Amino acid sequence: MIKGILSAILGALIFAGIIVGLLWLLASGLLIGIFAFIGAGIIIAAILMFIIIFVFAVIVFFAFFYYLAEKKPTVQKSGNYNLEDEKGKNE
Repeated sequence: MIKGILSAILGALIFAGIIVGLLWLLASGLLIGIFAFIGAGIIIAAILMFIIIFVFAVIVFFAFFYYLAEKKPTVQKSGNYNLEDEKGKNE
C-alpha cells in the first residue's frame, strides 16, 4: 500500500513539474517562439509544395495536348485480317 501511495505522489510531482515547466516556457516567450518557428516552417513547406505541384500540373497539361497533336496512328502490317473484318464495311 505504501508503494501505491509513493508512486501516486511521485506521479503527481512529475506531472506538476511538467505543468510548471510549460508555464515557465510560455511566460518566458520561448514556447511561443518555438510554435512560431514550427508554424512558419509549415507555411513555407505548404507554399513550396503548391508551387511544385502547380508547375508539374502545367507541364503535364501542355504535354498532354502535345502528345495528342503529335501521336501518329499505328498500322498493323502483319497478321491474319482482311477488310471484311473491319467495322462499318458492307453494312
